[in-house]
This record gives sequence, C-alpha cells and structure tokens, in this order.
Amino acid sequence: MFAPFRKEGAGGAEVRARSGSRTMANITLIGMPGSGKSTLGARLAQRLGYRFVDGDAIIESSGRRLQEIIDRDGEEEFLRIEEAELLKLAGQGQVFAPGGSCVLSSPAMAHLRGLSVVVYLDVPLALLETRLGTDAMARRGIVGLRRMDLGRLYEIRRPLYLRYAHIRVSLNDRPISECLEILLAPLQARESGYDSPD
Repeated sequence: MFAPFRKEGAGGAEVRARSGSRTMANITLIGMPGSGKSTLGARLAQRLGYRFVDGDAIIESSGRRLQEIIDRDGEEEFLRIEEAELLKLAGQGQVFAPGGSCVLSSPAMAHLRGLSVVVYLDVPLALLETRLGTDAMARRGIVGLRRMDLGRLYEIRRPLYLRYAHIRVSLNDRPISECLEILLAPLQARESGYDSPD
C-alpha cells in the first residue's frame, strides 16, 4: 500500500508517513539538469526521515565522472549504464534523484513509477540556462548536448517528464526553503492509500 502523507504539528511543519501502512512511499524527482533534483531531494529526504539516493552519484561511484563516460564510451553506453543502475533501485522510505536523461529509458521509468511517486520539477528554460551557464553545461555530463543546445533538449524532454510524472510541481527562482514547501504540498494532498502510485 502506498503511504500517503499528513501534516503534523503546528502549521504542518513536519511531514511523516502514516503509521500502520505496509510500505512507506518512495519519491522520485525528475526534471532537467539544473532543476534542483539533488538539492531539493536531499532536503526532502531530511524532512521526511527518508534516505536520499542520487542517481548521478551512483554512476560516478565507479570512479569516472559522467562527462568522462560520455566522452570515452559514448552517449548510448552512458544511457545503458544509467538504465541498469536505475533498474536496481529497490526498498522503501527513499527519495530518488536520477539524472535528467532517465526519461529516455521507458523500462527505467516504468520501474520508478511502480516503485515510487514520480514528481516532475518543472523549471522554466530561462532559469535553467542561468543556473547552468555554458561552461557548466560543457562539464556536467548532459546527454544530447553534443547534438543540440539546451533549448532543444528542453523541448524534447519536457513532454517525457510530463508523461511519466504522477505530480508536476512548477518552480521558479525562489529560496530553497520555499521550493521545499511547494514540493511538499501535493505530496501531502495524496491522502488516500492504494496499492500503486498509478
């Protein structure tokens, strides 16, 4: 059973999984590079008492940076590695933050949708460009940037994020504390328990 959220304490400052549920819900944050998946994911996990799992960090635990894998082995091999690592994710009470290219793998996304509530962090392109900058994008390990600019990548990926997300959260250039509250609101609203996030 998916464990919904409820507000606890004054003003709902604390959020906890409902007691007595068979399974605690996992949460997966998806979105473009620069959307705040890792930053918000870590803060969300801390708030809920969950474990934070960064997809890029898992891939880089092999000893190679993302861009190095892309440069040496190519984008297809990178995507194969990413898919394989995402398909290994299991357990409960976790916040997953996979790389922005996760939506290019339908098996990985089917796995994540069955394992968790998938939340799309929808950030405007102009803000992503400001956050990333040309130099950062060149070193970040972003699949597709060899063939297109960030704007085109955004056009291609955004429909995929929308397709796979259970929840879409629109974020702008706000303080991280405000973004966290915006993210928590729709999670708290999922009050009825059921066997699948779908």
